[in-house]
Amino acid sequence: MLTGRTNIRSLGAATAGKAALLAAGPVAVHLALFHGVATAAAVAAAGFAWLAWARPEAALLAVLGLVPALAALGHGAGPLPAAALGAVALLLPRAVLGAPRARLDLLLILLTAVALTLSWLLPAVPLHVEHTWKSYGLLLVGLGLLAAAVLTPPDPRRVARTVAGSGALLAALLLLRGAYADGRLTGLGLNPNYVGAALALPLVAAAGLIRTSRSWLWVPPGALCACALVETRSRGAFVMAAAGLACVLFLGRPLRHKALIVLALLTAAALLPGTLDSVEDDLTGSRSRTELTSNTAVREKAALLAVRVAVDHPLRGIGYALFPEYARNSPGLGVYMNTHNDYLRLAAEAGPVTLVLLLALLWLGLARRYPPDHAVLQAVCVAYAAGLLFANALTDLVISTPFWICLGCLLARAGRRGALPHRQGPEPPRQETPPHPHRRSPPLSTPPLLTRTPVHDVRKAE
Repeated sequence: MLTGRTNIRSLGAATAGKAALLAAGPVAVHLALFHGVATAAAVAAAGFAWLAWARPEAALLAVLGLVPALAALGHGAGPLPAAALGAVALLLPRAVLGAPRARLDLLLILLTAVALTLSWLLPAVPLHVEHTWKSYGLLLVGLGLLAAAVLTPPDPRRVARTVAGSGALLAALLLLRGAYADGRLTGLGLNPNYVGAALALPLVAAAGLIRTSRSWLWVPPGALCACALVETRSRGAFVMAAAGLACVLFLGRPLRHKALIVLALLTAAALLPGTLDSVEDDLTGSRSRTELTSNTAVREKAALLAVRVAVDHPLRGIGYALFPEYARNSPGLGVYMNTHNDYLRLAAEAGPVTLVLLLALLWLGLARRYPPDHAVLQAVCVAYAAGLLFANALTDLVISTPFWICLGCLLARAGRRGALPHRQGPEPPRQETPPHPHRRSPPLSTPPLLTRTPVHDVRKAE
């Protein structure tokens, strides 16, 4: 039973937390202006360490909400990886001290990290490439965020709100800066394709919040993300957004409705063969057909090379972060470029076994039915998984941080309850009171509406 004193304490703690959150910005600015950036960073690190120990789920939300600001400070590098690494270093020991039970998803995360480490330390092909530890470290930090989210999952609705809100802030920042390259929106040290991928996830989260909460409050953030996404002219980002929005559209609908929607889309594409081309021309804008065809041809060659490399080195690949140099030395390609497909990159650089481990994690998290709040996170993860077919986004924390935390929440839910559909919590077991040994059970009787009183009994009563 909750007492008045408990309610007063919880209300006071919530009020103090909100006041501290509002005062954090002015305090940080004051420290940076009058005491130096190092002092402000030290105070921020101390405050975050306290938050990670006291409220680990709130610390994950803080990292997720600070992605645009940290990316803007370091142009996609520096502060964001440092903050994510600090969060992992603080959250994982805190969670391990709680003696978590053995879980299949945690075992898969550990095996993936081990496989990546072996491929990075023991490459099969001797190539001299500098700074390969950066990509390896960023992917390990992402796996650490995933494990932290599995062990200390935040509230799914707050995660979706944070993703949508921080994405709207990122879109506004990019549109205000107005940095364009060949007519395509860019910024934060990212090319337009990666900027579009970073904007597709908050667009899906905002659409999911509109669908589940039936609130128009999330329409402006979604519209802001959509406008910035269109300015990137990225085909991969459009596919990401389409995959996520399709999951939001199918949310809660019966199977026959989903089949009818898919059938209607396929029929429209078959009856109007020029529609898809015209839509693509409208979305890609100033990008010519020659440019698009050339990019597609080069990516196909890189993909075929990655498949051959994965077949030739099935155990640990050629070595993580070595494919661009391998492609430049390859006579069939001769261009320094990555695979533009993270599934093929994992298979080629770390071996098909590592790819199977990642796919197993995706299957455990996505191949289930969830309540509406978790289904929004599921749509975000589906969009990101579709984007991995067109970009190497696993090592970019600006894009991957929402994915790791959302997937961790889904794995935590699936491991806790088996992801039963549309139920918020397990029902408590019914406890039947055993019959008293000296008490006679009442005889079975017919319902009152079905009983009939004999006529002679009525006359005696009169």
